[in-house]
Amino acid sequence: MASDREREHTPRDTAIAYGRGAAGGMIIALPLLLTMEMWWGGFTISGRRLLLLVAVNFGVLLVLQHYSGLHPRKTKGSQFRAALVAYGIGIVVSALTLEIINVLRGGIALVDVVGKLVLEAVPVSLGASIAMSHFGVEHETVEQRKAEDVFWAQRAMALAGAMIFGISVASTEEMTMIGLQLTWAHALGLAVLSMVQVIAVLYAVGYRNHENEGDPLPPWTEVVTEAVGVYAIAIALSGYLLWTFGQIGADTGVHASVDILVTLGFAASLGAAAAELLI
Repeated sequence: MASDREREHTPRDTAIAYGRGAAGGMIIALPLLLTMEMWWGGFTISGRRLLLLVAVNFGVLLVLQHYSGLHPRKTKGSQFRAALVAYGIGIVVSALTLEIINVLRGGIALVDVVGKLVLEAVPVSLGASIAMSHFGVEHETVEQRKAEDVFWAQRAMALAGAMIFGISVASTEEMTMIGLQLTWAHALGLAVLSMVQVIAVLYAVGYRNHENEGDPLPPWTEVVTEAVGVYAIAIALSGYLLWTFGQIGADTGVHASVDILVTLGFAASLGAAAAELLI
């Protein structure tokens, strides 16, 4: 049955899917394509950190291709190629957009241009993969993977969701500004609010799924346990993104770093909790 569905998708369907991916990339990444901190990041982030970010993003793209993706075929080779295509879409869309708004104007060193495109392609490629998620929904193999490998599927999708939401604000100065103006009580309250929103979203997603399947809802203890894991993933990824963009480091201080981390974790945790709705 699955192979029959795969054969039904013609090259024209694939081309349409890539076009839809470009549109999805713009929808997700347009604010970042117009954000100067992202332009600066192309030459302020070291080459090693930038390459590491590309590698991490490619891992997230593989997760998206595994559970949804640009193409219905779910072999390892096809998923790898689809992830490359998604990132390629990111490069093309970023280049066209930055050229049109004159960010890539004359006089900029080639290494800086490459840095800008590589960095901006990260959120665009994520949006491209999300836009193609209908292929994954149609594909029986994908739904079977989600059902049979629930623990790792949820964690992988939480990581992808945290990346999508986290990178949208991780580069901005507002993360540092908000973090530095938090008292310990505000930081604690923000962390609690983050956990509450994660629990609420996970419960809503679980309610929808169990209502459709006619199964009883899971106990609150399971929801809270899952929420702790999801929040931990969001915080870990937030720390990595803040380090990548130079928002926290050895000279930031423990107290300030924790406050900035909790601030970004507020956004990233929402994406992690809502990942199943996005992917």
